[in-house]
Amino acid sequence: MICQRCGSLLEEDEILCPVCGTMVKRSPQPEEGGVRAFRQGRRGAVPPTLPDEQRSDVPEYGDFENSPLPVEQERGVRRREDKNTKPVLEAFASRPSSRRGVPVRGSGHARQVVSKHGKAKAVPLHPINWMLIAVICASIALAGGLGYFIYIKTSDTGQRITARKQVLSTDETLLTAAVSTDALQESQHKAALKTLGNAPAQAYWLVGGEYMDAGDMDDAIMAYRIADILDPENYDGLMQLGTAYELNNMDDKAETLYKNLLTVVSPSRADAYTALINLYLDNSRDPDAANMMLLAYQKTGKDSFRQQRKDFIPNTPQVDTKHLSGRYELAQQITVTSPQGYDIYYTLDDTAELPKQGQLVKNNTVEIPEGTYVLRAVCTEGDLVSDEMKVSYTVYYPSPPAPKCNLAPSTYSSLCKVNLRAGPDTQTKAQRKLKTKEQLAKEDTQTFYYTIDGSMPDPKLSPVYDGTPISLPSGDVTLRAIAVNGYDKQSSVLEVVYKFKVKPYPNLIYKEDDTFTGFTLNDTTLPVFEDQFGQPQKTTDTKYLNVDSDAQQLDYAWGNAVFLQQSGDWVLVRVEMNDAFTAGPRGVGLGNSESEITAVYKDMGMLKNQDGSRNLYYNDPRIGVILNNSDGTRTVQYSTDTAKGYEWVLQYVLKNERCVKIVHYYKP
Repeated sequence: MICQRCGSLLEEDEILCPVCGTMVKRSPQPEEGGVRAFRQGRRGAVPPTLPDEQRSDVPEYGDFENSPLPVEQERGVRRREDKNTKPVLEAFASRPSSRRGVPVRGSGHARQVVSKHGKAKAVPLHPINWMLIAVICASIALAGGLGYFIYIKTSDTGQRITARKQVLSTDETLLTAAVSTDALQESQHKAALKTLGNAPAQAYWLVGGEYMDAGDMDDAIMAYRIADILDPENYDGLMQLGTAYELNNMDDKAETLYKNLLTVVSPSRADAYTALINLYLDNSRDPDAANMMLLAYQKTGKDSFRQQRKDFIPNTPQVDTKHLSGRYELAQQITVTSPQGYDIYYTLDDTAELPKQGQLVKNNTVEIPEGTYVLRAVCTEGDLVSDEMKVSYTVYYPSPPAPKCNLAPSTYSSLCKVNLRAGPDTQTKAQRKLKTKEQLAKEDTQTFYYTIDGSMPDPKLSPVYDGTPISLPSGDVTLRAIAVNGYDKQSSVLEVVYKFKVKPYPNLIYKEDDTFTGFTLNDTTLPVFEDQFGQPQKTTDTKYLNVDSDAQQLDYAWGNAVFLQQSGDWVLVRVEMNDAFTAGPRGVGLGNSESEITAVYKDMGMLKNQDGSRNLYYNDPRIGVILNNSDGTRTVQYSTDTAKGYEWVLQYVLKNERCVKIVHYYKP
């Protein structure tokens, strides 16, 4: 193949001429070309390319097989000079030694062979390959775009550019969706995270710092908030966000952020504690700052926080060295002082909050009463409160010894009387010398309270022993007595059991057998009662004590009766009589005196109590007692338990020393 521009020999598969760089134009016809094809008139044959000037030193060759003469001599080809022809190298390595119809050495611009019949059409040449240029430009553009994408995605500067764009385009709606935990907004949540994730969290942290350095707090906060969503436990980054909040006067958000850092992210790091303490101090929240100093010391173990708090708050109150924790006799006057002269608030209540619920210490003195107490006190200076002082005290008052009696426990055949006296003092002479006369007087002054009905002595109720010998009744008697000194301290109980075999023996206590004629509580039904005592004057629905069942009251001329609905029947549960309509137990009832009533039941003969009442006998839960009523009447009351588990109460109400009413009822 021959280059049409420079005439150089080319290989069949070459596209560009290696000498001049011209793209090779291939003939679509496979037929043979050259002088021979041209002479034979073959279709598509083109005139041969000849040198543009005659060179005598270069032989030319024609078709030696068919023409004995060279082409130039045979046809007289005229050649014109081409002024633009460039000189050809003298030596051309690719020139063949022989080729039919081809000059041995051609010029750079070979002219077409022109026949005598006319000019041949010029073959157009294309020195610029636009397709190749387009492909190259597209490749360059693609490579540039890919490089820019890689630059934006992987380089630090590119990531910051993306982060800045995202910060400027993010609003509260997008942030809310990114942190949402609502299952109904799961798709919005994922989309928001994908959008914010166009840049890594580190890029947002760095961009936030750039904005903050430039004084743009709003964009700095937005960048930090996005970074927090992507990297929620970056302690240092969140500290920067807290600083941005403070610089932007958003102290409430800064406080919340610092608290999250010291409670969730890293409780042992000191930075958040320090920032929060400074925030409280800047806002004049001194008590909160002091509490945070204490918490910081407890969580981080750094002594600097403890020392800072010690220098910041008032010193702890102090007590005098004579009244340190311990056990003391009688009430103590404790001296409490503030080293700095501040106000002191104290309390003996373990649940009270200081100083809010405490009492102001006056004259630097606090009295510790009887009992076991923990004295708690704090010093205050404005809103600042010191650490609590805690001192434990046990204060007791001397209790008298149990009283003694002059009658030994035994069985006696005659009635006796008994006297009470103070028990032996357990204190030594040395101990008594340490006490004042007033203290000794209170200890030595004793009052005795006693019972002979079997009940326990009560200083507020039981009879007082005035020195008169106590008469003991026939039968089994239990004497119990206590002593109370001037400090109102009660002794242990003296208990002595006697047995007197002396007639007449005491009567029996009130029992279930002591019933009225014609009815029995918790047994007599309404029809039976009406058959016995007639139809009532009036029947009224009522409520019986605390029982939920229905009840009704039947009114009669002599009083009333109450029936309760039980198992489908109306059963008698209460009778009140103002007039005699039936016989009472043991033959006593309306019109009888107190002594006549008590004479038929067991009476221990005990004196009246301090409130005017008198215990007849006591054997839990059966009780016999005489009560003083507020309206001036007195009630003799007995109670007993039945075999079926009911408790019955029998009351005799006396007015002007005579029984005017009897009440007999079932007590649920």
